Amino acid sequence: MKRNRVVLVLFALLLSTLACGIGGPITRRNNDIRRAALAYELSARGPVDEVLVAFGLTEVRDNLGFEGGNTVWLNRFAQAEYFRRRDASRSYLFLHDLNYDDGTATILVDRGDANGVQTRRLTLQREGNVWRVSSDEPVE
Repeated sequence: MKRNRVVLVLFALLLSTLACGIGGPITRRNNDIRRAALAYELSARGPVDEVLVAFGLTEVRDNLGFEGGNTVWLNRFAQAEYFRRRDASRSYLFLHDLNYDDGTATILVDRGDANGVQTRRLTLQREGNVWRVSSDEPVE
């Protein structure tokens, strides 16, 4: 009986870790990159109704500084379902998964509304403790 309880507690801990993420330095770095990309996009191209964020199952969601509407965190299993059900009249900014390599990060960003979707590739460089967009290119 006691062993079953221990197994149950460990299983619950594992499930909560998968649901909420484990955090750590990689998650903090990724959220710093997302925060910089979001701030750049809103500054360069204006507001949106919601921000959608692709994230890994082990990452912890964080406040990215978006105050203009909803922020929706989507793991890869939820993305297709969310896009099938979302209100197409609302504009959005979708921060895709990012790639990181030795102080440089790239992230694809979709900006969508009732008229369609435009995709851009942002490259960010780390300058001290701050991430800055160094390149902004349209993606066909």
